[in-house]
Amino acid sequence: MATNTQRVLIGLVTVIIVVIFSYSCLNVQAQTRTPFAPSDRFSIPILNGTISFAQNGSYLSATLHNDTWAFNDLRFNISQSIGNLKVSAENSNLTIYSFRIYNLLGQTAQLRYNAQGTGRQTVNLGLNTSQPTHPIEWTVGVTGNSFLAEGDGWRLLPDDSVVVNGLTGNISVTHYFSIPNDNNSPFYQQHSIVIVTTIVLSIVIAIAAVIRVKVRA
Repeated sequence: MATNTQRVLIGLVTVIIVVIFSYSCLNVQAQTRTPFAPSDRFSIPILNGTISFAQNGSYLSATLHNDTWAFNDLRFNISQSIGNLKVSAENSNLTIYSFRIYNLLGQTAQLRYNAQGTGRQTVNLGLNTSQPTHPIEWTVGVTGNSFLAEGDGWRLLPDDSVVVNGLTGNISVTHYFSIPNDNNSPFYQQHSIVIVTTIVLSIVIAIAAVIRVKVRA
């Protein structure tokens, strides 16, 4: 015959299981994803532009607002969540090959796509930055690994959107890192890249010295 303590434990376990199950059901409902395939087209009729993807994937939501498609929680195939992406195409057809975000020395992000039609594309990689980025943090490359300076086929907007104009073929838009511009921030934040680079170089030099000593021995 069960004791009072056992009854209490059984009751608590039952409550926990019910709560977890209910939460899981709600979470599944809230996280309903929509799949997409290369055959799907996201049109922007007013701008005579279309957007498509070169591979299968899914998103939580895709909305057309102000002639821009906003993809929330974008994923390719069965990969983990990449992030949020906003894309617009004017007088061109844009096919997205890849979209990646890395948190290394600040937030690094890259979008690779193919543009057909001498029009204009506007992309926003959904960077999580507290201040606007600087053009020096960005590169835009075209077919043949040619990298263009700002003003030569692309420009950076105050909201961190990149406007690519008149370029065709395979194009990459890359943000490398954020340059701190707040003079009131701590020293280590303003010079984090230099500090990390110095530490890495010091470790490499130390390892090389140890190997050299062992070889001589």
